[in-house]
Amino acid sequence: MMSKLRFLFFIFLILLSIPGYRYYQLNQERDRFLEAAEIRNTASEINLQPRKKILDRNGIELATDIMRPTLLFKNENDKNIAKDILFKQSQEIFLNTKRRIYLENNISKSMLSDIQKACSCVPIREDTFKRYYPFGSIYGPVIGFSGTDGGLEGVEKVMDKDLVIDERKSTFRQSGRGEKLYGQLEDFINLGTSESLSLTLDTNLQFKLFNELKEAISTSKAKGGSALIMNAKSGEILAMVSYPTFNPNNPDRVIERNKVVHDFFEPGSLIKPVTVAGALKLGHIQKDSVINTNPGFVTLSGFKRSEAGGKNFGRINPSETISKSSQVAIAKIAIKFSSAEMRDNLSQFGFGKELEMQWITNSPGKIIDNPKLYDIDKASLGYGYSLTSNSLQIARAYSVFANEGVMIEPRILPDIKSERVRVLSKSTASFILDSLRMTVLDGTASNLKNERIEIAGKTGTSEKYIEGVGYASEKYISSFASIFPYNNPKFIMIVSIDEPDPNKYFGGDVSAPVVGKLSKFMMRLKYL
Repeated sequence: MMSKLRFLFFIFLILLSIPGYRYYQLNQERDRFLEAAEIRNTASEINLQPRKKILDRNGIELATDIMRPTLLFKNENDKNIAKDILFKQSQEIFLNTKRRIYLENNISKSMLSDIQKACSCVPIREDTFKRYYPFGSIYGPVIGFSGTDGGLEGVEKVMDKDLVIDERKSTFRQSGRGEKLYGQLEDFINLGTSESLSLTLDTNLQFKLFNELKEAISTSKAKGGSALIMNAKSGEILAMVSYPTFNPNNPDRVIERNKVVHDFFEPGSLIKPVTVAGALKLGHIQKDSVINTNPGFVTLSGFKRSEAGGKNFGRINPSETISKSSQVAIAKIAIKFSSAEMRDNLSQFGFGKELEMQWITNSPGKIIDNPKLYDIDKASLGYGYSLTSNSLQIARAYSVFANEGVMIEPRILPDIKSERVRVLSKSTASFILDSLRMTVLDGTASNLKNERIEIAGKTGTSEKYIEGVGYASEKYISSFASIFPYNNPKFIMIVSIDEPDPNKYFGGDVSAPVVGKLSKFMMRLKYL
């Protein structure tokens, strides 16, 4: 009897296990079917990629790509329902076409969910990107802008190849009819790139410098202007502004050039320290030499050259030649140079030579090309006429005085090391820096002498030369080249104002105050 019961129990167990085994079989077959279906319903495509972001030195976005969202609808009625929702939530529509709405900006998950509920729309991704510039006109001429053909202005243009990301292949799910399926809202909303190009620019300084330059231009009733701040030790450009400017986000923009880079002008008295430095280096003068400027003018090659405002400085030394900005003294120093020496001195300070900065469409500026320089030519070059330069070249030249005689190349890319070349002895560079400090204490920039940060600098006011016209009456370029702090140089700042009010146009009155305001700001923010 017991044997029979055991047999029946064994048969019962077998019968009971059959459904479980079959269930296991079906599950295995289901997994195989799902895997096969997944393979059949997965496809790939080549996706256009956004451009790399452009960042400042602190990781703040200066340019970024935004995917332009597109909503596709079953019919026009559904589209109009969605359009009303977008308008109510102030969502800007870029383009309204048949069954589609192209949005100017990305939309939130909640807004997309509201639209889906209201009109059963299906979001699809548009493989085009909109370039966006968060700071607009503050950086406009520097960063430039890009279009469908790549970079068109500024850093966008010059660094175009470095900003382009290669096309990439992506996979997606599709229906049995081959239609794309987007299972997650993130597939539509979270778009962009983490790849970037960093610059040495500092947005805090850029913003402040832009506003102060704009105010100075407005106050002096000027046509425009430019300014830059450079780290005197590393050559890094921390701020670079131009005015007028343009907003790269505005499709109707009127393009304004980057004046720091593209405006070449006769720098005038900003060159006088270069001339004095060269004369000391060549032994044409000594630090204690006396130059007789009586009676306040000098005649060279039949041309009379007088001091500004009819002044007569009498007998002055080389340091006073710089601080008082004497035309007569610098002319008498300049004619001691041979033609070759004059050209070579300017070249050693970087004038007439291209900048090493790879991101700039370079131009070397011009120096008078007469084979033989007459005394009037040497004098003109000595006080900053008969040659042209931009503000970057001036900053490079003044780095010699800020770095004990060593010239540093400006740069805007943090990974590129600045070239360093010795131009002057430490002693001569120190003498010129002291003279630049005297320009502030008892010279043409004395309105800065009470600033908490000790500033050394040189004013420059040149008559404006217009191609094909000549020197324009009552049109000037007023500049100030500065180094600060004087006792431990960290920064070089160049400010140039184009065509200020002819009743008040000297660099000390127009451009120098911008440096004073920035030094206060930089001290407050612990740059100094």
